[in-house]
Amino acid sequence: AVREALEAAGIEPDSAEITMIPESTVACDEKTAEKVMRLVDAFEEHDDVQKVYTNADIPDEVLERIG
Repeated sequence: AVREALEAAGIEPDSAEITMIPESTVACDEKTAEKVMRLVDAFEEHDDVQKVYTNADIPDEVLERIG
């Protein structure tokens, strides 16, 4: 519906996909963030997995440190 409305207004979207947006998030400290990211990476590497979603709220500075 949104894509069609944009196209009707003459705006061509760059992409259109269904995504999961969490209703609530969980704040993560650095130790937990490392575990979450290892798990996400493991799922992403699996051939049968197409998308990985998480409700982890990891601050940018923590993401930079665990990189």
